[in-house]
Amino acid sequence: MKFEDRAVAFIDVLGFKTLVAGAVERDEQLKQLSGLVDLLSSAVPTLDASVDTSIAAHLIPKHIYISDCIILSAPLTDTDRQSYDGLSVVVMRAIQLAHYFLRAGHLIRGGISVGKVWHTNSNIVGPAYQEAFLLEQNCNEPIIVLSESAAKRWNGGSRMCLQDNGQVFVNGLFDYYIPNNTQHGEIERTYANYAALADQKLAEGLPQSAHEKWSWFKTFLQTEASEGLKWAQA
Repeated sequence: MKFEDRAVAFIDVLGFKTLVAGAVERDEQLKQLSGLVDLLSSAVPTLDASVDTSIAAHLIPKHIYISDCIILSAPLTDTDRQSYDGLSVVVMRAIQLAHYFLRAGHLIRGGISVGKVWHTNSNIVGPAYQEAFLLEQNCNEPIIVLSESAAKRWNGGSRMCLQDNGQVFVNGLFDYYIPNNTQHGEIERTYANYAALADQKLAEGLPQSAHEKWSWFKTFLQTEASEGLKWAQA
């Protein structure tokens, strides 16, 4: 066992537990659950497949997934690449996952920390992982929050992370990571699809907790979409 300095993300797909409960008795929800499990297992490998072959394998975030959670980590620094920043890499992958699951109709929530962890293909141990896990557990909104140490390390300079009410969180709607965003109208179409999804969810008679999360997301989308469209229309 060897602990390393890494950036760690603990990401949870919201609504999974309710789906599991329904899947025990209803075939339709069992089908939905099976689809979500497939989505969870394929998400990171799908994103990894698009990574440039020039990137060293040890710098591509490691991942494991357990039930409805995806756990990521990457080295904080690399001696051979002074420009490499593991925290930015993990934040980038978190944004990609936010878009990935939104396209399938799901919100995510999580935490990102930096520090010591031991991460293998099947397990992860260390205080940075524990902190990321607790951040997710204590968060109400559908966002991925940076720990205090990660927030201090974040160099800013883009809308990949935002700050509100004293906390720094990943901007899961960041337009730069919308697939095919250079195609004319793609950013507008994506945000319109997300808005329609939010309206659909809010009309479904969701439990109060889920309704509050989709309501928060809709408000955030209205703000962030205007920022993304400034870039798209420039």
